[in-house]
Amino acid sequence: MDGQVRTMDAAFDALIEADTNGEHISDALRRHAPMPPGPTLVPVARYTDRRYHELEIEKLWKKSWLMACHEDDMPNVGDCVPYDVATLSFLIVRTGEEEYKAFYNACLHRGRKLREERGKELDELRCPFHGWAWNLDGTLKQIPCGYDYNGLVREEESLPEVKVGRWGRFIFINADPDAEPLEAFLGDLSSHFELLPYEKRYKSAHVAKVIRANWKVVQEAFMESYHVLMTHPQILTGGAHDICTKYDAFGNYSRAIRCGALEGDGLPPWEPLPVEKGMEIVRHPLNGDVYEHLGDGIVQVTTKKGVTGQFNVDAKWMEGELTDANPHLCNWVGGRQLENPAGGRLLDREAMRKAMKDGKNARAAGAEMQRQMLRDVVPSVADKIPDIELTSSIFFTVFPNWHPWGCFNQINYRFRPNGDNHEECIMECMYLSPIPENGDYTPVSDIHWLGPDDDYTDAAELGGLTKVFNQDLRNLPHVYAGMKATARKNLRFADYNELKLRHWHEMYGHQVGDLEGPTQ
Repeated sequence: MDGQVRTMDAAFDALIEADTNGEHISDALRRHAPMPPGPTLVPVARYTDRRYHELEIEKLWKKSWLMACHEDDMPNVGDCVPYDVATLSFLIVRTGEEEYKAFYNACLHRGRKLREERGKELDELRCPFHGWAWNLDGTLKQIPCGYDYNGLVREEESLPEVKVGRWGRFIFINADPDAEPLEAFLGDLSSHFELLPYEKRYKSAHVAKVIRANWKVVQEAFMESYHVLMTHPQILTGGAHDICTKYDAFGNYSRAIRCGALEGDGLPPWEPLPVEKGMEIVRHPLNGDVYEHLGDGIVQVTTKKGVTGQFNVDAKWMEGELTDANPHLCNWVGGRQLENPAGGRLLDREAMRKAMKDGKNARAAGAEMQRQMLRDVVPSVADKIPDIELTSSIFFTVFPNWHPWGCFNQINYRFRPNGDNHEECIMECMYLSPIPENGDYTPVSDIHWLGPDDDYTDAAELGGLTKVFNQDLRNLPHVYAGMKATARKNLRFADYNELKLRHWHEMYGHQVGDLEGPTQ
């Protein structure tokens, strides 16, 4: 190794220069901020040792700006939303038309949670145990049998508050009274969302799933695209290469821009598959193997040489000369499907071919297809969107656990421990859609919960992304189990393809530290 990090910056600059809407590319999109080379070694114990969970409660969750909820969760004065993370619980309350407060979610009498569920248009916060009550602003309203509390000073019995900040219609909280303002913490994050700021988006879906793995294991799977070649091969349209994503680190957040292949020759020109079979047939884009669902969860795999084998949805061999298969593609074609299979396709190839008849390349044609759809929703900005922002996956990680996506992609993730269980977590996916300029939209406020054994396709509101999530979930419990089984004390992250993980753990090390100091 020569001590240099191979980045995608030069290839990305060339892509920008070829953009058919390049005059609208923002300065933020042109920025390069790679990290210096590693090695980056991270203790496996950060994921598996419960003592880190306890450290995180004190040094991470009590000391960080946390995205707690969205304005669409609380459309009316008196609405409130509990936010739980690890053993902590907070209550966010809309106290006025443009005013929000956040309190520790605990009665000052005997500690019972004031709310375990959301509340709508309340005029007080009353404990269900003994009836102590507070006004929406946290001041004490009533103590039943108040005469029985000798020496109690009513003015000292207001609910303890935590700091509140707002960004892009999200409500953030921070339990550290000495925390810097949210605006300072986020820095120039807003510069990445100039065309469609989050103030102009509404929450159109919200799904939460319990997963049997430490929250950091799950979060990190959604911070890089290095795993796409093996875990999501069906989405490798437009080329595949070992360097297809640009990574940058800025202050308290990092960014990835997955553009598809920018170097090399891309994918082999395989024969097209029958469109009428929808998502129940797919070709592995790297080796040409065809995966076809025969029914009843049986998947037949045929190599380009005609060798076949049959497998179940977990890629367990059943019969045939071929004895090994990709488990993620077996799940893709043979697992649970959406009610509308066509809606699960990540790319309409026929529409793409039609769009390319005017001489545009595939990226420009794909961008124009999406631009056309957006003209019906946000006509004032649709024609200002560069191709790169419509054809790339641009995803951010804001420390410690919030992941907004860029430009017109709707995805937002949030990850946290499942209560006091460090071996389970809650993964949330929210869709933040453009608010139509005609003002006609209906936001979602309730969360659709999925248990650890529920299939993601039960959340049909997420569309084709559910099938992609099922592939990720095929890995993650096994990643966590492997961490507990490994003989190694440290994980090693790639200098560039895992830059976002490196940046996150650098921040984690500064804020939380390690039980036994840094490992060399």
